[in-house]
Amino acid sequence: MTENVSPHRQQLLRGLSFDHLFAVRTVASAGSFREAAKILCLTQPAVSQRVHHIEHILGSPIFDRHSGIGVTLTDVGHAFLAFCDRAMGVLDELHADITQDDGGDTETTLSITAPSDSIQYFIIRLLPLLRARFPHRQLRVTQSGSRRESLGMVKSGAADLGFYRVPADPQLSTVALMDEKLHLVAAPGHEIHRIPVEERPGALGVYPFATYIASMRSRQLLERWALKAGARLRVDIESQSLDVMKQAAVSGSAITVLPGPAIGDELKDGRLAVVGIDGMPLVRATAIVVRPGDEQRAVIREFIELLVRVGRAASDDATPEIRWSHDSKVAGSTTAPAVPVTAEP
Repeated sequence: MTENVSPHRQQLLRGLSFDHLFAVRTVASAGSFREAAKILCLTQPAVSQRVHHIEHILGSPIFDRHSGIGVTLTDVGHAFLAFCDRAMGVLDELHADITQDDGGDTETTLSITAPSDSIQYFIIRLLPLLRARFPHRQLRVTQSGSRRESLGMVKSGAADLGFYRVPADPQLSTVALMDEKLHLVAAPGHEIHRIPVEERPGALGVYPFATYIASMRSRQLLERWALKAGARLRVDIESQSLDVMKQAAVSGSAITVLPGPAIGDELKDGRLAVVGIDGMPLVRATAIVVRPGDEQRAVIREFIELLVRVGRAASDDATPEIRWSHDSKVAGSTTAPAVPVTAEP
């Protein structure tokens, strides 16, 4: 696009929407249309269409496209992005003014505490989306060393939101549940893949196994499966680190069970392969909790809605399923029905 025609004010008024502004800000933050489409849970053509619409109105490109690399802002793009930030800031101020008299949410920080794997393989990947949606709010993520630590941080007010393994704590409000599929995996050349599926439970005890330490709930979930499947596990490696277990499997040193979000890349590039076996994949549930009453805060509701939207848009096991839940329905593996949310940002 080489045309550079100054738009009429009425063109801007009629042609721009907050969806368009949000799309531009997300593309600028993500650095490509492809990554922005993943964040927005839209198709890449839909994101491109929104940007092209604005470029047509402005009469000038917002982004310089670089094949195979991504995009960078033009001079007009920098000016328009500054306008987006101002417009979204004014919208946030309007929302704060409207909700201020009825206990609305006006804090500037959203604090999250979660286990290391939830942060490493899920929350970090969502940060561009979260920052685009909450540009004037500081997002602070703290790793918790244990379930007890997560609960304590939320109860004390040190964190607004906590992620921890179920069962739920009755003193906190569970606003959503996150389900991750746990897969039995091994290196592609491992002997276990050549054993008939029906004989694999009995054969597992022959090979070194890497798994979670005994006190972790994921280890308890695995042991219940092994008991039911009649499998004896030869545990040679115990660790709290998913990366240690994953490296053991990639190197061929052990078989292991890992959540989908942690092994998405390794499954795609062939460094790991799923071992088909009865009863797998297992499902590990993580509760997302707040202090009682905080579930009504706008920022909490919007945060969870984004998580739900991302989970529902995913087509593979590398993204956990997120669903809304009511406190009274959450106990152990019992979950509440999902609450509908809009499919479009």
